[in-house]
Amino acid sequence: MSGINQTRAIPAGTHAVWCGDSVTQGTGASTAAKRYSTLASGELNLTEHNYAKTDAGYLIDGNAISMQLDVANADAGYPHGQVGYVFLMAGLTDSYESLAGMRQAVADTIGKAKRLFPAARIVVGVGPGCIPDAADAEGIAKQRHILTAITLAGTAADALVIRNMRAICGSDPDMHATGINPNDEGMRLLAQAVATGVDADKGEPLDTPVTDLTRVYTSPGADWAARQVNAQRKREASKKEANRPTGTELTQLTSKLDELTQAQGLQQVIMQQQQQEQLKSQQASLEAQQKQLGQIVDQLKGIVDDQGSTVSQLKTITDNLAATDGRVDQIQHTLYDNQVWLKNQLDNLDKRVTALENKGTVTG
Repeated sequence: MSGINQTRAIPAGTHAVWCGDSVTQGTGASTAAKRYSTLASGELNLTEHNYAKTDAGYLIDGNAISMQLDVANADAGYPHGQVGYVFLMAGLTDSYESLAGMRQAVADTIGKAKRLFPAARIVVGVGPGCIPDAADAEGIAKQRHILTAITLAGTAADALVIRNMRAICGSDPDMHATGINPNDEGMRLLAQAVATGVDADKGEPLDTPVTDLTRVYTSPGADWAARQVNAQRKREASKKEANRPTGTELTQLTSKLDELTQAQGLQQVIMQQQQQEQLKSQQASLEAQQKQLGQIVDQLKGIVDDQGSTVSQLKTITDNLAATDGRVDQIQHTLYDNQVWLKNQLDNLDKRVTALENKGTVTG
């Protein structure tokens, strides 16, 4: 299988932690026993601990896969040192809006799983589930970029990546329950893909001959010889698997070219998204500056309006003062005229008094 490490040592733990969305939770299966995580755990002789939740994803606020790891870490019902596998199975509910953030979230989640369960092999299942009936071509194309981001992040983090699990069920109605959730048959095929991927990751030859299972009692020397024969058979089987002419090399080359094309397409979309984010940031900055400039203009207008009001008030006061000056001048003129009239009246009165006094005087 493409992308599976053929030299990985077999983990010692017998417990498996499963994190994911509604598909891993088992929605669509007729019973919990038929969900793919339970089937795969049974096939691999692992004790299942399932923490999946509906609508979960790597980059979903309040429902992230990393939060399920926290729940698993807090579960004291089993020895965490005996966790051999941590399965991170999601991608179909994640958002296309930030592929760079998506890729980083996957890397961070894998890193967290390694820290919490250091003895475990981390398995990243890329988009297990179905393509919904209502999915359009554009939506499917966008989701392909999401799955590529998960694949690249998982590969870079040295996780076991089970690629494009969405293609297992696809839009086939015979495997479809509802939404992204497969039915029992779809669950069975998903479990088969997981078990096959994990077995291949252990480095066991696919064509190891089946030995006679009949119990035979032999002497120590014969037992040593049997071990040598079995070892030779395993080496031959390994060589056979490596050299069998099945077109594997061409398939792997085609797969790598497809992955390279997808990676280039993803990088192009990420660059476009980053440019759009920069443009949005610049537009937001420009709008903030325009708003600030508008506030300054309003302040200046207020100052000018205040100055205009002040000038108007000063003009009114000046006009009032001028009117008051006029009235004061009139009053002063009136007072002066009254003073002149009063002086004339006093002079006339004085003359009359003098005349009267002169008439009454006796002369000798």
